[in-house]
Amino acid sequence: MKIIAKRLAAALLTLIIGSLGEAALADTPTNQSFSPDPQIQKVAEAYAMDAVDFSGKQFGIKLDWSDASIADVEKALARMNSSYIGANPKPTDEQVMSFAKAYGSYVGEVYRRNHGGEWGMVTLGEDRFPGLRTTAGRSFWPWARAFNRITKGSEDNIADYYMALSKK
Repeated sequence: MKIIAKRLAAALLTLIIGSLGEAALADTPTNQSFSPDPQIQKVAEAYAMDAVDFSGKQFGIKLDWSDASIADVEKALARMNSSYIGANPKPTDEQVMSFAKAYGSYVGEVYRRNHGGEWGMVTLGEDRFPGLRTTAGRSFWPWARAFNRITKGSEDNIADYYMALSKK
């Protein structure tokens, strides 16, 4: 499990460095493919539970797997962004990624449970990273969005992101 988590983290760091995390939803460009992977789903489910636990303990927020709970995820990530901005020195990308994986997995799991879809590896050009494919065949990568919300701020609002995903 640790090897899978390290591979996923490495793939996601490549994604972030390559600025692929900017896209909220891809309409399956010709150079994109998706490979379902049940192991990624298991990892995402575990990370999502970490977000539920951490939110309750740290922020007094109860995440209940509903679409409406994504607004609470936004509140938690906004608080993390405030801490990140004020931090000196800044947390490393790996430290931020541990929270991004948890909250991004929660967002992905809420989507999967409430709207369908599956976890797997998205290949975009030469880059591979964990993400989801919707039942309509579109791919998205919530770990990168959560990372961007923590590090960049409100322009990467996770509730707006989720609302856009839910409408597609």
